[in-house]
Formats: sequence, structure tokens, C-alpha cells
Amino acid sequence: MKATLSHIGAVSLGRLLAIWSFVIGVISLVVYTLIMGLLALLGVVSGSTDLVQTILGLGISLVMGVIALVVGAIAMFIVGFLSAVVYNIILGVGGGIDIDLKERA
Repeated sequence: MKATLSHIGAVSLGRLLAIWSFVIGVISLVVYTLIMGLLALLGVVSGSTDLVQTILGLGISLVMGVIALVVGAIAMFIVGFLSAVVYNIILGVGGGIDIDLKERA
């Protein structure tokens, strides 16, 4: 079945990109936190850093990571929204995109 994509919902694309960036950001933050925690633990065990400084540094890093998650998700919503709006404007001039769709068995 052939179809033509003639409109993209701006809010739905923005929401989708925001969710994707948030999920990928959470996964990245978890991996980053685990690695930095292990490295901080090695620093404390080796005696090169103080435990209080290490905990404070990890805490600040985690808070900044959560703030970056929220800001990144908001930014991706705006990017997705604007992309869909511009795409819909361009579709008005140049037509749509032809897509081949198949039904699932």
C-alpha cells in the first residue's frame, strides 16, 4: 500500500523526541554515575582524596546530571516542535513524501 506523508503533528514529534532524549539521558547518567562512583571509591581507598570531598563531588555531579536531563528534554521538545512546523510548511510548497506501507500478517 502506498501512502503520502502530508502532515506531522508538531506536539507529538516534540513529545516523542523529549521522551527519547530523557530515556537515553537516564541510561547515560546511570552508567556515568556507576563509573564515577567506582573511580571515586578507588581514589578514597588509595588515600589520594578525602571521603567528604568525594561524596560532595559525586552529589554535585548527580544534581547537574539531573538538571541536564530536564533541560535536554525541553530542548529536544522545542527542536522536534520546530522541525515539524518547518516540515509542514515545506510540505505545503513541495508536496509530501511517498511511503510504502505493508500490513502485518
